[in-house]
Amino acid sequence: MDNLWNSIKNAWFLSIDPKRLAIIRIATGGFCLWYLLSRFDMLQRMVKNTDTFEPVGLLSWMEQPLEISLFWWISIVLIALNICYILGWKFKLTGPVFAILVLLFFTYRNSWSMIYHNHNALVLHILIVGLVASADAWSIDAWSRRRKGIRQQNAHWRYGWPIMLICTVTVGSYFLSGVAKLAGDLAWDWANGSAMRSQVAVDAIRKTILGAETASLFNIVYKHTWLFLGMGIFTFIVELGAPLALYKKRWGRLWAFLTWGMHWGIFFIMGITFRYQMTGLIFLPFFAPEKWFTNARNQTANNADGNAVLSADLNSSPTLLFDGVCNLCNGWVRFVMRKERKPEFRFASLQSDVAKEMLNAFNTKNKMDSIVLIEDGIVYQKSEAVLRILGKLKYPWPLLSVLIIVPRILRDGIYNIVAHHRYAWFGKQQSCELMGPADKVRFIEL
Repeated sequence: MDNLWNSIKNAWFLSIDPKRLAIIRIATGGFCLWYLLSRFDMLQRMVKNTDTFEPVGLLSWMEQPLEISLFWWISIVLIALNICYILGWKFKLTGPVFAILVLLFFTYRNSWSMIYHNHNALVLHILIVGLVASADAWSIDAWSRRRKGIRQQNAHWRYGWPIMLICTVTVGSYFLSGVAKLAGDLAWDWANGSAMRSQVAVDAIRKTILGAETASLFNIVYKHTWLFLGMGIFTFIVELGAPLALYKKRWGRLWAFLTWGMHWGIFFIMGITFRYQMTGLIFLPFFAPEKWFTNARNQTANNADGNAVLSADLNSSPTLLFDGVCNLCNGWVRFVMRKERKPEFRFASLQSDVAKEMLNAFNTKNKMDSIVLIEDGIVYQKSEAVLRILGKLKYPWPLLSVLIIVPRILRDGIYNIVAHHRYAWFGKQQSCELMGPADKVRFIEL
């Protein structure tokens, strides 16, 4: 019995830095605030259609929807509380009130024509974070305590068990999804991929009828039935095997990475966006983001101190340097030009004299295997350059920029593998290929 208790204690009551809970508070609050602001007008229009009101969950007792003006004021109050939640102001009061109101608000939102189950994890995470001491670091409350001479909180088990609870809730939601598949009429047809392939086909037909574009990889993937067998097995491993993520930290991080990849696969094949999942915010509790933040801050400071600043004419807009004879790199440039929000990038081949001159100004070696981004007088290379470029493109590509918090050694490791084999996998050309005449002005020198 003692051994069992010690195992539970070691797993659930680890001493964890309060900054981790603070980061999760800011992340969940930031995502919720984005949702409330970006969907504000849509939600106000939604509640006007009273014919579709069917209360669910905690609000199933309601017979009539709220007055439209009352819902507007509730939305405003929720946004104000959301900001207090992020800032950690008077958190002992604002945290619980915001968490409970979020639960009721999203339940009310699900009472109109459709239940958005992808919001459930966000709501449950906020409910946990809002009811515990997640404002003991990186908050107005913590700053006020320091001004009064109260010592900052250190790592403690009271910050560990909420993290474990959030992980358990996340894992449980995916496990229940797998169980629901098995309990349904299709059951093991999900595992052999036939049910998934049919669902993908129906989704594509629906999009075609409605005049929308099918997902980017649909036409490629649908032809190969064996791919759906692999994806079906992979889905069951991720969902039914989810509880294993709680057994060891490494398993949890691997599971989080695989599940994150699954959601991006759904997006590329079906065009369905699970934003909270795709950003990776849902998986933050499985990692130690407070350490990443510290390392990234130190690294940025070192870059700023160690790099020279170019003259004003070279700094007027971000400049992307690329291997001009690499098919993959040329394809990347074309992709950036199609997807950028506005035409702000300038381009130059790493083989050109101007690229060499620019890199010499920063005392940076000219490596042909590296994408280079020069912005605001700072040189970014390899995975960091790619992620910062993605952050400037049209939605949903900026969501991938959240990977900047992944340790550089891992990001660059994957980048180096692709870069090393780029000629063998994608081929090369004799010279750098220019875009159309209208785009030539954006190339400094080729």
